[in-house]
Formats: sequence, structure tokens, C-alpha cells
Amino acid sequence: AFTGLEGVERVLASGDTRGSAVFEPGIQVDVRVVEDESFPAALHYFTGSKEHNVRMRQLAKDRGWKLNEYGLFDGESPLRTKDENELFAHFGMDWMPPELRENTGEVEAASEGALPELVETADVKGFVHLHSNWSDGKMSIERLVEETRKRGGSYLVVADHSKAVSIANGLTEKRVREQWTEIERIDGGLKRFRVFRGIEVDILRDGSLDYDDGLLGGFDCCIASVHSGFAMPAEKMTERIIRAVRNPHVDMLAHPSGRLLLEREPYAVDMEAVLGACAENGVAVEINCHPLRLDLDWRFVRKARELGAKLSVNLDAHDPGDFDYLALGVNVARKGWLEKTDIINCMTASRFEKWLNGRNRRA
Repeated sequence: AFTGLEGVERVLASGDTRGSAVFEPGIQVDVRVVEDESFPAALHYFTGSKEHNVRMRQLAKDRGWKLNEYGLFDGESPLRTKDENELFAHFGMDWMPPELRENTGEVEAASEGALPELVETADVKGFVHLHSNWSDGKMSIERLVEETRKRGGSYLVVADHSKAVSIANGLTEKRVREQWTEIERIDGGLKRFRVFRGIEVDILRDGSLDYDDGLLGGFDCCIASVHSGFAMPAEKMTERIIRAVRNPHVDMLAHPSGRLLLEREPYAVDMEAVLGACAENGVAVEINCHPLRLDLDWRFVRKARELGAKLSVNLDAHDPGDFDYLALGVNVARKGWLEKTDIINCMTASRFEKWLNGRNRRA
């Protein structure tokens, strides 16, 4: 049944216990069928990375056991494992979420009862970094409110492009003030919902920003990002972004590596230095939910957390369908060991506003 599904380009294997096929547009999918008693071990085996599985098999070997996709065995005798909880319990570990199974400390944390309580999609209270039809988005601000509420959000940040991104109808200073008037009108008519005045302001090649400090001071939330000059040497790009991060009006750094998956490699930059500067200056780091970005990479998400930076799971939405990508960004956050307390848009609207206003960075 599986290998005969619509969309199969070619079948790689087909049998009683295994099917493997390539689906349009070139994605390989494998299905395995196992006996009930093997299911917990098989589930663990196929959801862990190679490094995690090697570590777990060695731990089993140290105890005189054998662990593989067919089960956990003491000699030839299977050890009872009705589910993954029991499988990990044999090793004296708490159950660990599949996202953490990379042999990057999860084994120790599970053994010590110190695994993080990972963020859930339902924890996200506000939708940050939304584009309206004032720049290159397809939705009015009212529609952004509607889509946010539909998904349980209680606030949003309108963050259209600044003037440097003329191809995206970036806002001139005059249009910024006109938009503020519109946002004030819409926000004033809402109950139990907030619309914040934001901007995705361009980081220029020298690290300065696309607007002067006087205008930047009027935004509730300034999100800085790079949209040009991707070929700069790593040292110059690092200096450029850190200079922007140190600007007292910048609240957040968006899509920090500039990558577009399968299309554009990340620009050369000392990401650890950038994340350190964000932590030092109280600037949040974006996890961009869009499947072409998923930027920040999960490895750097964890590094940002270790350095003390806050993060924000952002839609970067341009059309209604982009709202459906929230879970993708949350998955990246989970893989980076994030709890809801690490993420600013898991705050309530009032706490988010206090975070914006309480950082003592504005002139």
C-alpha cells in the first residue's frame, strides 16, 4: 500500500517488513514494520542520531546487554520494554524527547533528572516579525490581527521593511509615520490584544542602520537584519552585525546567518561572537520559522542559550500560509534545548512590553 501511494516516483525496496520509495519532488521515505515487542527499541533507533545510538549501544554493552532496533537484550533474553519510557528506565534515565537525541549531553541530563522542559507551540503568545501590505506582505494589518488571533496569539509586531529594501517597497520616513497612525487606530479599537509598532530595519554595510536614531526611538520593537552585501569577509561581516547589535534601539537580530536552504549558503561570520554581543547587549536572537530559512540553526540556538541571549520564534510572515510554519520554528527551538522562559514571545503582551521598555537601552 505504501509503495503504491500517489506521488511515488520510484520504489527502492518493497517487502513484508520494509518499504522505501522516492516521492515527488525527490524525497525518500522509508517505512518499517516490526513486532509489537520490538516497537519501542525500533522507535528509539530510528529517531536518534547515529551518535546518540552509538552512545546508547555502548551503555548497554557496559551492562552486558545488547541494544538494537529489535529490542534490549540480556544475553538472548529480551528485557521488558512496553514503551520508550521503560526502555530508558532500564538505563536509569528519564524519557528524552527525540529532538535532543544527538549525544550532546542529553544522556547525562536524562540520568540526572535535568532534562529541559521543552517549549511547546501553545506556549507562543505573540507573533513577532510580520510583514503587511505596507511593504511586501500580502495582508493588511487588520488581517494580521485576525490570523494571529485565529492561532491563539494575543499580540503581534508589525515589522515591515525599511527604505533600503526598495525592491520590497520599504518604508520611507514619511510612510513610517503614516503607518504608526494606522497602527494606533487599529490598536485602539482592540480588546485584549496589542499591536506593536515594529520595523525590520536594514543593517547597512558599515553596520549603521537604515534610519536615524530619532526615528528608531519611535518604534516599540526594532528588528535588525542583513539583506545585502552577503559576500563580505567574515571579519567585516562580524564587525558589521555587532555594531548594529550595539545600537541602543535594536531589540532583536533577524535571520542571523542569512541562509536560504537549498538556495543560498550562510554568509561568512563569527556567529559565536555575534551571539555573545546579543547576550551582552540584551538583544534577542530570532529563530525564523520559514522552511527556507530555519535560521538560527539549532546548534547556534543552544549556543545562544548558553551565552545568556534570549530568543524569539518568529514567523517572518508575508502571506496567510506563513502562519502555518510556527511549529517548524518551535521544533528548532526544542532541538536547541529551549524552554518557554528562554523565548521572549512566550511572554504575555504586558510582560513582552515590559521587556521591550525595561532594557534601559533607549536614549
